[in-house]
Amino acid sequence: MGGSGGGTGSYFSAADARALEEEARRRLEQSRLDSTVNSFLQRELTDINDRDIELTNSRLEAIEQALGNRIGEVERLLFGGSVAKHTYVNGLSDIDALVEIAEEAISDRSPAAVINSLARTLRQALPQGQVEEIRQGRMAVTVTYGDGTEIQLLPAIRENGELAVSSWDSRSWIPIRPREFARVLTATNQSQGGAVVPAVKLAKAIFANRFGDGGPSGYHVEALAVEAFRQYSGPRTPKAMVTHFVRSASERVLRPIGDISGQSRYVDGSLGEGNSAARLALSRRLERLARTMESARSIDDWEALIR
Repeated sequence: MGGSGGGTGSYFSAADARALEEEARRRLEQSRLDSTVNSFLQRELTDINDRDIELTNSRLEAIEQALGNRIGEVERLLFGGSVAKHTYVNGLSDIDALVEIAEEAISDRSPAAVINSLARTLRQALPQGQVEEIRQGRMAVTVTYGDGTEIQLLPAIRENGELAVSSWDSRSWIPIRPREFARVLTATNQSQGGAVVPAVKLAKAIFANRFGDGGPSGYHVEALAVEAFRQYSGPRTPKAMVTHFVRSASERVLRPIGDISGQSRYVDGSLGEGNSAARLALSRRLERLARTMESARSIDDWEALIR
């Protein structure tokens, strides 16, 4: 007699059907959420890109003109920061302008004297009604405007035919390659179809919202992005890219990143040696943020991250 068939493994139970239906529903909900979040992040990027970059550029030009007209010692202004790398986010980036000082304008070649001279000249030359503060640090002069925008100016001189900026202790001049890092970030961005720079802008905005001044600096964020996306093969949507970036950064911050521009030994030298207390603390904060992004289940969750 032939029996009832019943080959093993061919039976499809009601529980199996329910599981498949639930998985299909979950995938559909996730797809809808991803689409909604990506649309939201694209709108945020539009807002970021529309922020007053023209005003910042005009201020940089005004600084160049003020220095040139008053002391005639600026041979050229080289944009070595976020403006040049197209990752500028108003109020969130370190805007660096490299000011090359003419040799004949230097009476005292020590970095401290050159920085002091630059700050003094700016205080005399820039409109007082627009500028809130001009302060000098160990390496640079920072101009703060009434709207909170800061522009950081790094004085440079020629040493043996190379551009050089002050060391961290203001005691010596060190060679610098201002275009080198911009070249590396540009190449990384191009290798990912232009999706890295938008991810960097979103990350800066999220870090500013979540961490305030306690997050990575603008330059550190950009260096972390190069590390995160060098061999990235996932989706190139804003949500996927920025989530991957934060997850990668939570691990990468534990080790110093060399500064290929030559400005310092490490991009993140202020965090100390590998696995230092400061690095572990920042890693934990980024790891918590990555978990929050990965577990977000609504557009409200994402809006809270960036606003």
